[in-house]
This record gives sequence, structure tokens and C-alpha cells, in this order.
Amino acid sequence: MLKNYHITNQARIFTALVLTGILSVGSGLTLVKSAAANPALSPAITNEVSTAKAKPNRLPPSVANAVLKDAATKAGVSIRELRIVDYSQKTWRNGCLELPQADEFCTQALVPGWQVVVSHSRQKWIYHTDKNGSSLRLASAITPLNTQLPRKVRDAVLKQAQEISGLSARSLSIIDFKTTDWADGCDRSTPPYPCDPILVSGWQVTVGAANQRWVFLSDKDGSRIKLAQSNNSTNIVKPVPIPASELPPPLDQGVVFRHISSGGFAGRTYETVLRDDGTIIRVRIGDANDSERSIRRVSRQQVQQFEQLLQRNKREFRNVTYPAPSGAADFITYTLTSRDGTVQYNDISQDSLPQSLRRVANAWNQLLANQDL
Repeated sequence: MLKNYHITNQARIFTALVLTGILSVGSGLTLVKSAAANPALSPAITNEVSTAKAKPNRLPPSVANAVLKDAATKAGVSIRELRIVDYSQKTWRNGCLELPQADEFCTQALVPGWQVVVSHSRQKWIYHTDKNGSSLRLASAITPLNTQLPRKVRDAVLKQAQEISGLSARSLSIIDFKTTDWADGCDRSTPPYPCDPILVSGWQVTVGAANQRWVFLSDKDGSRIKLAQSNNSTNIVKPVPIPASELPPPLDQGVVFRHISSGGFAGRTYETVLRDDGTIIRVRIGDANDSERSIRRVSRQQVQQFEQLLQRNKREFRNVTYPAPSGAADFITYTLTSRDGTVQYNDISQDSLPQSLRRVANAWNQLLANQDL
């Protein structure tokens, strides 16, 4: 009986051990399954997600180089003196990177890109770019809190820059400034010197627009402004009247604008008209079978914007032509006609045209480009 009891007891102990082992394995499987169902319980996965969120998107070298080159040009310093202090990915709402110039037509499309902050000494610039830096625009210049340019000086300088450049205030930005003393006029004559200059304490202010730059000198409150330096050409071609016999006919009823291009190597002539309903018709003059004829349409809002631009710059449409340089050949002549008159220029001299006329030509070209004409 003792022997049988001992055997039975051993069997019970063995059975208990087996059951305990099975329960332990089952519990372990349950924990593994729970961990797999809830990734938060996995330290490895948690660390990986945290690291990915903390890692910023890198600024492409092409964007960095383009921004630094443009800032160096505007500030007149070496690229080595500049550094990028901040950047972030952006999606701009239009082709102008949300920074349209005056009278500019912007394509209405989302543009992925970057906002980049560049620093030099006390000055910072904010840029908007596309994703690879092929298109960029200066958004604003940031001045340090401890050295602010007085508002009166800022407004007076920008007003002077507007008058000189013919651009709108939105197209201009102050890219640098510093305190300075400068000479202006004469105080009195002191032999043997013919004049003692008047020393003015104030500011030196640099204004930029695209690749243009002007340096102004101002007194402390902006009541006295002087242009000190400009990197822009002043070689403006002088217009001459178009003989009455060579003027194109007036616009037909319902036509807002007419553009005629002629000459060049091919010697072809094209006429493009914009009607008030938004229709743009382009034909090749002299094409007997009318094979080179295209019709497109723009919105009524675009027509109104262009009409407003023509109205603001109607002084250019006074039946004049800007002649090509003497001896020039194979150039293209453009004849623009609005309801106020006609103006004519050529592709050789277009960089020397008045700003107001260039604005009209650029806006028209953008309107055509959007329609693939």
C-alpha cells in the first residue's frame, strides 16, 4: 500500500508540473500576441517612430545654392559671408510662390517648395522657392530688433525708388541699411576750397527688385533723400512718332487688344487679338488657306485685369515707335494696339524700354503662355 501511495503521489506531482508548464507557455503566447497587437508595447518600434518624427527633411543643395547666390548678389557680399539659419517645406498656392509682382498673372497651381531664411551679420532674408531652387523670390528682409529703420525713412526711400524704377511698392523691398554720415550740397565757401559740404547724419538704404538694386542716402527722419548708386541701365531708347500712313487700323468692335509680330529670319507676320469675351484669336497674315489659325479662351477676370493694366499704362499708347539700333537686321517688330493708340518696338531694344511698357509686354506674354499660343 505504501508503495502504491508513493507511486500515485509521484504521478500527481508530475501531472501538476506538466499542467503548470502548459499554463506558463500559454501565458507567454498570450503576452507575445498582445505585444504584436499593440505596437506601443514594443520599445524598438516606439524608438523608430520617434526618431523618424524628429528627423527634419533636408534642404536640397540646389535650393541652398540658388538662395545663397541670389542673396549674395542683392547684398553685394560673398556667399561665404552668408549662412542659412532656417528652412521648412511649403506648398505654395500659385506659380508666383505667393509673391506676385505688380500686374503679374500667376498660374493657379499648387507648387511644392521651401521657405528659406538667410542671415548676414544683422540682416536676414526670407525666400520662397520651388522644390529644386530653379524658381525663387525674396519675400522680405528682417531687421534686428535693436536697430530698426525708422518708418518715415523706409516710406520715403521706397517712394523715391518707385518714382525712379516705375515699379510698385509691392515689387520693392529694403534688403539692407546702416547708419552713416554723408555730404550733401554746400554750406559756405572757405578759400582755397570752393565749398564746405554739409554733413548729414542719417542712413544708407539699399532697395532691391528682382536683379536690380538702388542705394539711397537719407537723413534721420527721411525728409532728405538722395540716390547714391544704381546698378540699372539708364540707356532708354527714345521713341519717335509713327507716320499716320503706317499706323495699323483701329480696333474692331469688341476687341480689347491687338498684337502683331513681323520680321525675323522667317519673315512671317502673326496677328493676335484679345476680345472682351475672353477669346484669343491668332492668325498668320498672308496664309491663304487659313491653316495657321488658333483660338483659345481666357476668363473674364483675366480680361478685366489686363484691361486695368492697359488703363494704368495708357500713356505708352501714343502712336510712337522705339527704333532698332542703326545697322541692326533680322529683328522682330512688335506692334501693340489698345483702345488708346499704338506703340511699336523690336526684340533687340526691348530691354531698354520704359518699365511701364515692359510691364504690358510681360503681362501679355504671360497671358499667351498660359494658353499655349
